Amino acid sequence: MHTYQASVKALVKGRSQVIKTEVRAENAQDARWLLWAQYGFHSIQSGPRQVNTR
Repeated sequence: MHTYQASVKALVKGRSQVIKTEVRAENAQDARWLLWAQYGFHSIQSGPRQVNTR
């Protein structure tokens, strides 16, 4: 499993905001699918990109 970061657009207290989030997945495409499932298909602003964790 790898950790991926992305910026997604979400509705927070009635306002649309871009927030940074992290997901754990086997690869970048799986991370994208997880983000789509959580936030919607048009929500991803940037990423996912793998984070180096040791």
